[in-house]
Amino acid sequence: YQINDFKNDLWYYTKVLPKIKEIKKENSIYFCPYFWRNLPVNTLPTVLFVHDMNLAMFNMYSQKSIFHNLIRKIQYWMTMDKSLKTEHIICNSETTKQDYLRYYPKYPEQNITVSYLGVDLEEKEVSLDDVLPKDYKQRGYVIYMGGGINKTKNSKGVILGYIEFLKLLGKEKNQCPYLVISGGKFENEQLKEVEELHNIVREHNLEDLVLFTGFYEDEQKYSLLKNAFAFIHLSLYEGFGFAPIEALRAKVPAILHKSPVYEELFSEVGIMVDGDNHKEVGEKILDVYSNSEKYESRVEKGYELSKKYTWDKVAERTYEVFKKVL
Repeated sequence: YQINDFKNDLWYYTKVLPKIKEIKKENSIYFCPYFWRNLPVNTLPTVLFVHDMNLAMFNMYSQKSIFHNLIRKIQYWMTMDKSLKTEHIICNSETTKQDYLRYYPKYPEQNITVSYLGVDLEEKEVSLDDVLPKDYKQRGYVIYMGGGINKTKNSKGVILGYIEFLKLLGKEKNQCPYLVISGGKFENEQLKEVEELHNIVREHNLEDLVLFTGFYEDEQKYSLLKNAFAFIHLSLYEGFGFAPIEALRAKVPAILHKSPVYEELFSEVGIMVDGDNHKEVGEKILDVYSNSEKYESRVEKGYELSKKYTWDKVAERTYEVFKKVL
């Protein structure tokens, strides 16, 4: 296994491509689920899966430095330009398809298939006593899960929206619901993006209310979601929406930023807000907290929708694409 970094091309041309040429057969096709590893479009028919155009849209190829960003940008476009020579492209949403065509309008649209991805989440509750405070059931919590630290994830907006919620709620701290932020990436304060989040919490004296749980086990995910009064995800751009679908599967109201793909997937089941408007976010958290019954039908519809996203369907659609190419 080779880490995805600036050495991708060296690894590809010295290790991967020679092996592809060695094992390919007359009717072989190459399926590339992640373009960064490069594409053998001049060697055999290739099918590419495009997950999003996030890096291009936000000029965010690397967060290490300006120099790293430039190098990765060059690599990105050298590889992505090869997509024009692929036999077929699979996109994980109509949003991703249109974003791709915006950059590559000459690619034949009839050779693009939209295939929503699948979600696996076992509906089984486990104890959270070693993850959350003892009073989490009495006080409740809104959970942010499946986020990240780059600017498009808008993790900062989640915290600022929660702060507005606390202002509107007007309770003593020891009576307020928690904001639970789950994920190991939020613990590393050596990263400036993570440090900024923790600084906001400290500046507002919310260390006892904003809980960074750190890494959690897969079997804990369902319970973390299920026991929340709301799930929140204010990402400014996504190609798909794994985390919201998992929240829908756990039957928790999902407060989501009105991004194109979230509007595409969740307009009838999500609680849509402007993720950059912290006051609006706070008001919506308060409304869900105070009027849970108002969202019961939406939650039930969301649960039924979540069951439609299966890996079996993904496999079937991918197989149909392969048959077309062959």
